[in-house]
Amino acid sequence: MRLTVLSPEAQPWRNRALHPFGVFRSLASSFLRADPGMAMDLLFRPGRDIFLIGTIQNRGKTIMGYKIVDLSQELYTGVPVWIGHPPTEVTVVATHEQTRTSGRFTENFSYTSEMISMCTHGTTHVDSISHIDPTPGAPSIEKIPLDWFYTEAICLNLTHVPPQTYYTVEMIKAALAKDGLEVKKGDTVLLYSGHYGRTFPTPAYLTDYSGLSLEAAEYLYGAGAVNIGQDAPSHDCALTTSYPAHQVCRRLQRLNTENLGDLSPVAGKRFRFIGFPLKIREGSGSPIRAVAVLEDDEP
Repeated sequence: MRLTVLSPEAQPWRNRALHPFGVFRSLASSFLRADPGMAMDLLFRPGRDIFLIGTIQNRGKTIMGYKIVDLSQELYTGVPVWIGHPPTEVTVVATHEQTRTSGRFTENFSYTSEMISMCTHGTTHVDSISHIDPTPGAPSIEKIPLDWFYTEAICLNLTHVPPQTYYTVEMIKAALAKDGLEVKKGDTVLLYSGHYGRTFPTPAYLTDYSGLSLEAAEYLYGAGAVNIGQDAPSHDCALTTSYPAHQVCRRLQRLNTENLGDLSPVAGKRFRFIGFPLKIREGSGSPIRAVAVLEDDEP
């Protein structure tokens, strides 16, 4: 679908690249101001868990585009889960053959469906504050503001750090400086260790990951991060028994996201992170479909 954009203001909207849906709404609301040279395309381009959700053009030249990147792990029977959590099982409870021949339906209608048995902390998920804070009234997942799960974000490239290492403040600062990034208030900060790509789904996935030291967690959350996620079972190191990064989450009442998938497409970049949880009553966490929305730099 192609729409003629009736606004000369599309170029400045590039500064709001992290709000693509807001941009498109702004474009639609500007139809009464004519500039026939401006146009917006809504395009969908599948491929490698990435698709383009829109472009803005000025007289045939694309000046803004967006793509969505899937940052989640697949959910399936036997997917690796943190030691101590129950296994994940996906069971077919009705097949097309069973429902078609059940006598309930006519005109060859049928359906299939599944049942999922899993921990609220299985595969890609976010922890609620109540998960780590035993204080009465600590927010469970359905009580945490939704805008904490829809934020600006950065992803730090820490793939050079050896397995089972505690990230130091110096490592974090060096990763920020290398890609010209900074932590802003309300950000989600993702840690790209490369652990998922190296080890998943082998047993090493559950035992060999690096994670934040107490000081590094205090530095990132103290700089304004509302959520920290990693491509590993935890944002704490696999060697820990005290979970310092989770302790900082408890003290500062912040979030952490675990078991992210391939973060390489967003490493060293700023983007918008979306990871909404299910509305689980009194939930200590929830599976999420974690995605990044970032500006498309392809021609």
